[in-house]
Amino acid sequence: MKKIFFAILVFSLFPIFAELHPARRYVEVGNLLNVTASENVMPLNEIFKKKLVLDLKKIYSEMSGDGASMGLSVNEEVYIDCSFKTFGIGLHASTSLDMNMNISKDLFKVVENVAPGKVYNAEANLWAESFAVFSVPVKFAVDKWRVKITPSYFIPVFYFPSTTVSGYAVNGVDGSVTVSAVAPFEFYTVSEFKGLIKDGDFSTDFVKNLDSGTLSNSMLSSGGIDLNAAVEYPLFETFDVGGYLSLPILPGRMKHKVSAMATLSVHTDSLMQTIIDGNSPSTTAEFSDAKYSSANYSVNRPFRIGAECAWRPLGRWLALRGLLGLGLRNPFGKDVTIKSLYPEYRLAADVSALGMFGLSFSTEYRNKIFAHGVGVMLNFRAVEFDVFAAVCSSSFIQSFKGEGASAGVGVKFGW
Repeated sequence: MKKIFFAILVFSLFPIFAELHPARRYVEVGNLLNVTASENVMPLNEIFKKKLVLDLKKIYSEMSGDGASMGLSVNEEVYIDCSFKTFGIGLHASTSLDMNMNISKDLFKVVENVAPGKVYNAEANLWAESFAVFSVPVKFAVDKWRVKITPSYFIPVFYFPSTTVSGYAVNGVDGSVTVSAVAPFEFYTVSEFKGLIKDGDFSTDFVKNLDSGTLSNSMLSSGGIDLNAAVEYPLFETFDVGGYLSLPILPGRMKHKVSAMATLSVHTDSLMQTIIDGNSPSTTAEFSDAKYSSANYSVNRPFRIGAECAWRPLGRWLALRGLLGLGLRNPFGKDVTIKSLYPEYRLAADVSALGMFGLSFSTEYRNKIFAHGVGVMLNFRAVEFDVFAAVCSSSFIQSFKGEGASAGVGVKFGW
């Protein structure tokens, strides 16, 4: 028994063949799902209390200079991979939805100064995008170098360009507060959804009018191409380094545009009484002059470039990982600005017991969201279950307070 245990221990400490993310199976079929919701206004445990209490002055004082930010991200992927010692190939299909809204801090000055008639001008920026992606990753080895090339065909299903909306907040002489914004906006769709617009307003009738044939033809004719390349090299037996590059090749084309006028009004007769009672202010949101028109709008998935490493001081038992890079949303697009550029990083520690049970701890900044999480892996060779949870926020300080959450689950089969 001691000899068997010693043999297992030696095998576990022996370095893995140099690879940043080694495959666990020769053939693997998987399904991965991740959902992230973030904001930087108040902790989730405060939001989900039986009686919500908004301490606006506290919120304003703790808010970063960037203002209030809210984001949502949903990603799902199904795939099949075949991996051998020096060669691998796969087929992946995924869908994604990402959206973000940021409101400048100036709007919240209304709680700092209650001078009657005082007007506070503010801005809000919002964007959203959704893609369907089909990719074929190919891996091969050249001496000690490992290379992975992934051509992808992506379909921009929905795209809301980065848009800035101006508004204002005003204190009334009677103690009331009114927040108003009126702005034109436009977004793009992969197909003309008949019934989405009715009498100049938006309607849900398009759901029953969906035609799978028309939608499929529109999607296939609107796709774009990009290429992801990654290379890695073992500097030492236990230390691997690598770099990655995601490069747009051919943009997706969105041929249908929706334009409309949006009006938002929020009013409360007494700001302080609303705070004390925990009541919701009166809110009105209206859309008018909505219409469809033809378009030829170019959309790309983000450009990314960066480097990563993995150090395994205890062989298969422990992997310490790091990643540092840059991203650019919709490169070469009409709405690209300096704000479209963002850094990204990830630090992680993966602990594994004989490849059957694993724990991962990570802190990262991706898609302008800070996240700190823990994951659990159960691997029974033929089947594997992965679960991940994190707290997150667009603010680094607030991310530790649980003002957002991320959760992921994965199921993998193979041998």
